[in-house]
Amino acid sequence: MMRKKHSSSRKRKMVVAVCLLAAVVLLGAGAILYYQTQYYLILNGEKKVELNLCQVYEDPGVSAKRAGKDVSGQVKVNSDLNTEKPGTYKITYSFGNLSAEREITVGDKMDPVLKLSGDNSMKVKLGEAFEEPGFSAEDSSGAQLSDQVKVEMPELNKAGTSEIFYTVSDSSGKKTRVTRKVEVLPNTEYETPGLPICMFHYVYDENDPPEDLYQRFGNYIECHDLEEELRWLKSENYYFPTWTEVRDYVDGKLLLPEKSIVLCFDDGAKSFLKVGIPVLEKCQVPATCFMITTGKGARKVRDYPSEYVSYQSHSDNMHRPGGTIGHGGIFTALSEEEALADLKASIEKCGSGDAFAYPYGDYTQQCRDAVEKAGFLCAVTTEGGKAKPGMDPMLLPRVRMSMGQTLQRFQNMVAPPASQSGDQL
Repeated sequence: MMRKKHSSSRKRKMVVAVCLLAAVVLLGAGAILYYQTQYYLILNGEKKVELNLCQVYEDPGVSAKRAGKDVSGQVKVNSDLNTEKPGTYKITYSFGNLSAEREITVGDKMDPVLKLSGDNSMKVKLGEAFEEPGFSAEDSSGAQLSDQVKVEMPELNKAGTSEIFYTVSDSSGKKTRVTRKVEVLPNTEYETPGLPICMFHYVYDENDPPEDLYQRFGNYIECHDLEEELRWLKSENYYFPTWTEVRDYVDGKLLLPEKSIVLCFDDGAKSFLKVGIPVLEKCQVPATCFMITTGKGARKVRDYPSEYVSYQSHSDNMHRPGGTIGHGGIFTALSEEEALADLKASIEKCGSGDAFAYPYGDYTQQCRDAVEKAGFLCAVTTEGGKAKPGMDPMLLPRVRMSMGQTLQRFQNMVAPPASQSGDQL
């Protein structure tokens, strides 16, 4: 009887072991199946592709899935493909620990044939017209396609290297594309109406006029008048460049639209912060506030943040008397070391060092050099006029805005000459 019990027990253990082994096998197979169906990266289209010289290639890409979700858009693509040079190239696709590779062979013949006249690399000065040397195209049978060539011309409004793309298709749908490189050279001698950098100060509401309205030398502007001017700028599609763009424009490296303008509000007075900023935000127009950062200035920068206001330096503590030049600002009487310490303090408090406005508009060569040494891109004076290419970026003029100016006068002060009205009132 004991032998039968032991035999029965062994059989039961063997059955359990077999069942466990089967379960493990099934689970493993299921895991492999899940991995194969839920996590993969495969090529779309052919693994090896042959192209004509300069043939337009539209990569079919790959299909990728993770945990049952399509992640094809997250696949990283790396390629050395250059269809303008015969050879063998690779496109590598990778996602996680998965990767795939496509081989592209570029032949030495075009079909259709597209030839450029002149040099494939040319130079042109910024602001000067580019003269197209021409091109010709034909299909494999010799039929002319020159009039079907499409040219993608960049704006050529910035110094540097740009590319012009020429594309033509034959009746079978094959496309050939060639490029011409154009180096745009800096230039400060082209004709331009100039860039108005407007100098505002304080903003008030006629329904609650400030006590010093008529003691501030006309530096106030009524908020409804300001809104009218801003709405006109928006209706005329004016462009509002950054200070980096202003610097590139002055250096002859960037063409700005003729209707471009920079709006500045000096001092960072509470009247601008409380009344002016809401107008800028309402009209969605960007402006610069040149902040005096000593005293409450740093707190003002923190307390009045706005996506439409860039806080820039009007010095830390140099907007005070103490000099003997111009309006008597102390900047002209300070040593370079003292001036630099002040300028760097203002940059830290403003959180930016793109632009500087000279206190009282006073400066000397030493002041100008200190501003440049502090790292500012641009600096503005109170001298009248529009900024133009070739001007000293540390001594840019401005257009003064005055209390009571009409919309028409504002338009005449800032608009390009061809857009101005004869009424100057």
